[in-house]
Amino acid sequence: MMSKGRFLHLGQVIVDFTLLVDRLPERGGDIFASRSGVHAGGGYNVLYAARKMGAESFYVGAIGDGAMADVARKALDDIGVHVSGVQLNGVDTGICVAMTEPDGERTFVSTRGAETMVPHDFYENFEISDDDVIYLSGYSFSHVDNRTALERFARSHAHRTGFTLFDVGPMVADLTDESIEAISLLHPLWSVNERESAILCARFALEATDDYAQRCVLLAQYLHAAVLVRAGSKGAWFYDGSTNNEASYAVAIPTPTVHAIDTNGAGDAHAGVLCAAVLEGMELVDSLMLANCAGALSTQEYGPATCPNRDVLEKVKAALV
Repeated sequence: MMSKGRFLHLGQVIVDFTLLVDRLPERGGDIFASRSGVHAGGGYNVLYAARKMGAESFYVGAIGDGAMADVARKALDDIGVHVSGVQLNGVDTGICVAMTEPDGERTFVSTRGAETMVPHDFYENFEISDDDVIYLSGYSFSHVDNRTALERFARSHAHRTGFTLFDVGPMVADLTDESIEAISLLHPLWSVNERESAILCARFALEATDDYAQRCVLLAQYLHAAVLVRAGSKGAWFYDGSTNNEASYAVAIPTPTVHAIDTNGAGDAHAGVLCAAVLEGMELVDSLMLANCAGALSTQEYGPATCPNRDVLEKVKAALV
């Protein structure tokens, strides 16, 4: 049964300039891309995946009023996402240049635009219920205004019991102790990939073991929070944050085997489907399996917003059980 709540994305929607390259150029060099595109990106990819699941979705970040903002706004409107964030006049939405190599690895260069300038009191005044599912992006904490706004939001909503996903992301090293403390007040599920989990383990002086299940447990017990460690084709591991010491173990979440040609946006597809599945009341382990299918299958097409339709995801998930 569909929840009465909403999927609220409190991250950043930007515009991606995507380039498929044989290799990255050497310093001072130049190469030609074999494929290129201009698309809404960043948080758009998460919202796209959530909409594939049929979730009522809201972008609650800032948006500008220039040419790039127009691209972002039209893209959100085209997939039925409500733009409920603040519009900032006189500044455009930022861009990201994403270069993807033949093995699927991607490299980014981004700019900061309106999406990084959320007014500090905006989220405190935005009405949110426990039925809503909230998405937080680690990228937000790399921007002073957004970080301040979200820390204030977390402190003013510390009583909230609804589901929050914290997609830590590649800027994990930018997280301050104050941000971690504030985020923890929302009792989120921390979603990290292999690299991000290793960085956090090193930061917290935990053993950065190659056993992802153990790494998941260590992080969860340190953070007193649920943690998901995503390891690409190897699958994922989930631990609910309890502290049963020797009896503690992480749940292995399987993933389908695919031939990846473009990993850009795979984590976003995972996050969007996970949030949408939780929103409609699906059990968490089932939600995580469906999200793994979304992340894996999205790598089989070029582009950052390539999450398949729900019926495809459900069929592949059924084969994993």
